[in-house]
Amino acid sequence: MRIVQSQFVAVLVGVALCAPAAFAQTSGPSAAKPAAAVAQAPAQAPARVPLSIARGVVKSIADSRLVIDLGQGVSGPGAGPSTFTLDSETQIQRLGRPLTAKDLRIGDAVTVGYQMRGDKAVASRVWLRFGGATAGAPGGARPQPR
Repeated sequence: MRIVQSQFVAVLVGVALCAPAAFAQTSGPSAAKPAAAVAQAPAQAPARVPLSIARGVVKSIADSRLVIDLGQGVSGPGAGPSTFTLDSETQIQRLGRPLTAKDLRIGDAVTVGYQMRGDKAVASRVWLRFGGATAGAPGGARPQPR
């Protein structure tokens, strides 16, 4: 245990000594940059839009559409959408393993990360949650109750 602690301390000291050098900026006149280098600067990536989250149970699924039941007490204008568009960029996962829309089953508990594009909620990610999950199970069989 002492060996692990001493190695951990040594690593922390090493990181503390190297960090200032890694984050140091070179000092020099910024006006000395050639105009050609400034003109060739890569375009900035568009700002990342945060995902909104919806949790529910799969009510229906198709190749390009997912409908979930948000549950009781989650209704009204502020509840968020329950119908999501699935596109070629939508990632569906269970325990980090990629799935397809065909792997999802009605009744699966899911969490959907989505973005609003106009009046459509487009799913960026769909995570299959634990509890009654069937997706990715051999033959889509449901776990047997004990």
